[in-house]
Amino acid sequence: MRSPAHLFKYILLILMFASCSSESTEEEIQLQQLPSANTVESEILQLVNQHRQSIGKSVLTKNNLAEELARDHTLYMISQNDISHEYFDQRAEQLQREANAYGVGENVAAGQPSAQSVMTAWLNSSGHKANIEGNYTHIGISAIKNDQGVYYYTQLFLRK
Repeated sequence: MRSPAHLFKYILLILMFASCSSESTEEEIQLQQLPSANTVESEILQLVNQHRQSIGKSVLTKNNLAEELARDHTLYMISQNDISHEYFDQRAEQLQREANAYGVGENVAAGQPSAQSVMTAWLNSSGHKANIEGNYTHIGISAIKNDQGVYYYTQLFLRK
């Protein structure tokens, strides 16, 4: 069975290639404006920035390298069937070297079924909350389900 996201992309491709008119219908425009990124990751970013704004902090901007490193670490945790900060030093060093970061933090989690539930868990933990509220400017977020449908999460924070 194909995922709803896969079907959505397939339908969008059909709409893009089957259209005979150069004018887009309102429905096509709405479909094209839907976010293509992982919805849970987008929701986490929104929740992080809402929380930061509520306490007078600036919003965080997505960073491509941090997202790639977060995704790689999430896949690593899934392969280990455990959450960890293993190899964090290497991720931090790479962000310092390639993204000119001079401060890096990381949050990980697993098992929470939604963006809201993982954010609640992080905000109820002093160390995780300190990262979310920290003096950072950019973020990378990864939320990936394992074969059993359990989400694993990584957030990488950096200051430039």
